[in-house]
Amino acid sequence: MKKPIFLLSLASILVSCSNDVERAITTDLQVEGRELFRTSLALEEGLRYAFYSFEEYHQALTDTLPGCPLIEISEFEQKVKLTFSNDPNCPSQKVRRTGVINLDFFSFNLRDRRVLLRYEDYQVNDFKIQGERVFDSFSNGDNQNSWMESFEDLVILDQFDNSTKITGNYEHQLLKVDNRIQSFTSSGNLSGRNLTGRPLRMTQIAPRQYVINCLDEGFVIARAGEEVWEIFRTSDRSLAHRLTLSIEDICNTKVAIQLSDGRLLSFSY
Repeated sequence: MKKPIFLLSLASILVSCSNDVERAITTDLQVEGRELFRTSLALEEGLRYAFYSFEEYHQALTDTLPGCPLIEISEFEQKVKLTFSNDPNCPSQKVRRTGVINLDFFSFNLRDRRVLLRYEDYQVNDFKIQGERVFDSFSNGDNQNSWMESFEDLVILDQFDNSTKITGNYEHQLLKVDNRIQSFTSSGNLSGRNLTGRPLRMTQIAPRQYVINCLDEGFVIARAGEEVWEIFRTSDRSLAHRLTLSIEDICNTKVAIQLSDGRLLSFSY
C-alpha cells in the first residue's frame, strides 16, 4: 500500500511543479512583449544616421538631424561623431537620446561603400545599446540603393542592466528621387537570447517600411511591417509573439504585439 501512495504523492508534486512553471511563463509574457518592443526600437532608432552620406553630414546642422546631436567631423579619417544630450528644445526629439553614435565611412569605388556604426555610452529612453553595426551599400540603379546590414552580439540593457543580446542580418532597399532618399524598406532576421537567458528568434513576415520625411521629424517606428518573435522554453519548444506595425496618422505609428496567449500589447511614439 505504501508504494501506490508514494507514486500518487510524487505525481501530485510533479503536477504542482508543472503548474508553477506554466504560471510563471504566463506571468512573463507581458515582460517578454515589452522586451520585444524595446529590442525593435533599439534597431530602428539609429537607422537614419547610417543612411546619411559623409558629404551630407558636412552640410548638416545640429537642428536638422533627428535628436539634434552635436556633429563632429574628421575629414582625414572619414569619421562622424554624433553626441546627444536630450535637448528639450529639439523639435525632432520624439525619443530621448544621450551618449554618442560614431560613424566610420569607407569608400570602395564611386558607388559602393561601407558605414560602421558604433555606440558609445548610448542610451535611448530608459535602455542602453552597446556594440556596432555594419552597413554595406551596393547600387543597383539610378533610383535604388541596396544596403546589407549585419551585427553580432548587439546588447540592449534595460533600466536594471538586464541584457538582451542579438545577432542579425538585414537588407535595406532605399528609394531615391533626384539623389535624395524618399523611403526605404527593411527585411531580415535575427537570433540571440532574451534577458532571462532564453534563446530567441525573429522571422519577418512583411518588410518594415519607412518614410524619410517622418524620420527627419524624429519619428523612428516603421509605418508598416510584421514579424514573428519566438522565445524558446526548451530546445524544441517555443512560444511565438506576433509584432505588427501600422500607420495611425501620417507619421504616427502603432506597434501591436499579440502575445502567444492571445493578449495584445500596444505601443506608440
